[in-house]
Amino acid sequence: MDPRLSRAYGALAGLALGDALGMPTQAMSPEQIRAVYGRITGLVDGDASQPYAPGMPAGSTTDDTYQALALASFLGRGEGSSAGGVTLELGGFARELLNWEEWMKAQGSLDLLGPSSKAALERVRLGEDPLRVRGMGTTNGAAMRVTPIGIAVSTEDPEVFADSVWSTCQLTHATHQGFQSAALVAAAVSFGIDWDTPSPSDMTALLWKALTYVDSLPERGAWTPDPDVVAATRRAMQLVANPVSSSLEHLIEQVGTSVASAHAIPMAFALLARDPSPRALLDAANIGGDTDTIGAIAGAILGGLLGVEAFDATMLAQVESASGLHLTEAATAMLSLRGPSGGSADTQAASKPATSTTVDAPTDTRPTEETTASSPTATPSDGRVVLMGQILVDRVLTMTTEFYSTHTKWVNDKGPHVGGGLNALVAARRMGAEAISLSPIGEGPNASLIEQALAREGIVDAGPRVEGVDNGFCIALIDSRAERTFISTKGAETMAPANAWADFVRTMSPGDVLYVDGYLMDHPANREAAEAALRVLPEGVRVVLDVSPIIGIPDTLPSDGVIVSMNHREAQEIAHQRGDASVRDRCREPREAARAMLGLLGRPVLVRAGAEGAYVGRPAQPATNTTADDVTAIPTPRVEAIDTNGAGDAHSGVLAAALAQGIPLERALLLANCAGALSTTVVGPASCPTRDQIEAAADALAAQEG
Repeated sequence: MDPRLSRAYGALAGLALGDALGMPTQAMSPEQIRAVYGRITGLVDGDASQPYAPGMPAGSTTDDTYQALALASFLGRGEGSSAGGVTLELGGFARELLNWEEWMKAQGSLDLLGPSSKAALERVRLGEDPLRVRGMGTTNGAAMRVTPIGIAVSTEDPEVFADSVWSTCQLTHATHQGFQSAALVAAAVSFGIDWDTPSPSDMTALLWKALTYVDSLPERGAWTPDPDVVAATRRAMQLVANPVSSSLEHLIEQVGTSVASAHAIPMAFALLARDPSPRALLDAANIGGDTDTIGAIAGAILGGLLGVEAFDATMLAQVESASGLHLTEAATAMLSLRGPSGGSADTQAASKPATSTTVDAPTDTRPTEETTASSPTATPSDGRVVLMGQILVDRVLTMTTEFYSTHTKWVNDKGPHVGGGLNALVAARRMGAEAISLSPIGEGPNASLIEQALAREGIVDAGPRVEGVDNGFCIALIDSRAERTFISTKGAETMAPANAWADFVRTMSPGDVLYVDGYLMDHPANREAAEAALRVLPEGVRVVLDVSPIIGIPDTLPSDGVIVSMNHREAQEIAHQRGDASVRDRCREPREAARAMLGLLGRPVLVRAGAEGAYVGRPAQPATNTTADDVTAIPTPRVEAIDTNGAGDAHSGVLAAALAQGIPLERALLLANCAGALSTTVVGPASCPTRDQIEAAADALAAQEG
């Protein structure tokens, strides 16, 4: 079978199979399921006690499958397709669903339309214009039937994709939650259809890709007080990243299994991230609540990626026979609407609008909590900056004397600031890059401050959750010389689960930049997680490593596509740790320190020297007839520094963002120098200036040097 047809057929087959497995247990509690069935391990008849499907034969499907196939049939007849996407004729689709319910009633079935769909369609039955109904459902009805859209419509054009999904929501689920839930399922299925050489190990990548994509779409639908579905799904994925919180019992407690979109879709994603195989459908059947819909959604996504071959053929044949389904025909019809091709799932182009490497006035397609002069919005770029490191809370204290003297110190308290790796991500956002945090987050007041800061800056929070402990804090003492002294505690940020970072890193795409904070190497759990992640780093992903004062250099750091950043003092410490006396002597001057670091580390290095600028060293390249190591001076603007806290982070974040945007290395380094210098003129760690200010300083400096 053609691979794309196998995936289209697999999406519908997985939907039907997950639905049929969950049919006997829908609306039951886990305890009731165990008492009546033991554990569901295959297709079984509905028990007489089943509230919606008493006595229904094994393999029977419910409204989840029938509504999806009703949508496919409607589209297949040409009653809703348009160039590149689909737009439903709502009156005809309403009649399609009402006719199906009447047929189900005639069969004596109690498994009818869900509450949101029922309420909206009753208004149509009574004569109201379907275009004016705008049902306010926040349940999962739109998501459970949207799989045909995922097959029929590519993600290549976000506007066309969003219009197509919205057309299936607005009759019954014209809410923010209705659109988000349907878009997440459709995007995951659509990405699966186009995925190159898929395997189960790609599932986590696909799910995160769908989350990022839907989060980038403009908001649609009416406001309701229900939870945000994208945020709830992201949190569910973060729970699964931590083995401590990934058990079924924990997910049932923390995520929920009800018909609410903010429960069912996050649970389906979590089950697949936890076990990307048909076993996830069995888990769905046993967790209680809306088991049939959660299983149907998980099955659609699984089949859309792995194809129909992922499922047991005998079991699938029983489902198709018991329910009278013709899935191959429906899959073929939906795939014909999609056309011969539809965006590559191996790039991020479909999930982020492209921008040039420079912008006159950065703007963001997604609103953040607030926009201020010091926190401008940003335009998403082609590549992403992903933090593998730690975020904690800084308490900044300033002094009018030097720290190392004998008398009593009086300080000025500048208040708490979320710091650590956040500073670099904020700098990347100032440059217009999409920024993603993988920092572990715990529970408590510091963790809450961190979550708020990430949301405020428009940074994707993809870090694992650590229960029972708060994030740590750092006392940052800034003395009269603008020199800093840190006194830190350890918290959740130092406790990354072993595979949490590897699971995300293997989903990164060429053009992305992984920013590695060397501080993480000071904590055993984080060191182990970082080493595991670097082992699975995809080809084409660049790495910026800031060694930090602890000189954190992972053993598995790749040799290609890496730049190791450090200040002059840190270079001298590396020479002390790894070099002989002659090497240590050479490191007295920053230019020679860069040359010495090349010899010791065998990778491109950057030595930051404050007001003296920076020196980038690159190894000899025989392929280009370069026979000697190359060390280049990068100038920096002269400023009056009042707080050096966060200057290195601003430098690294801007460098990572510029590389993600395809800016040549020397220009990227000039921008980074300007960002680092300007950041010292403001108190606080996340003090990176705007892109306009960075570009203006770099242009002035280049003209001056030229």
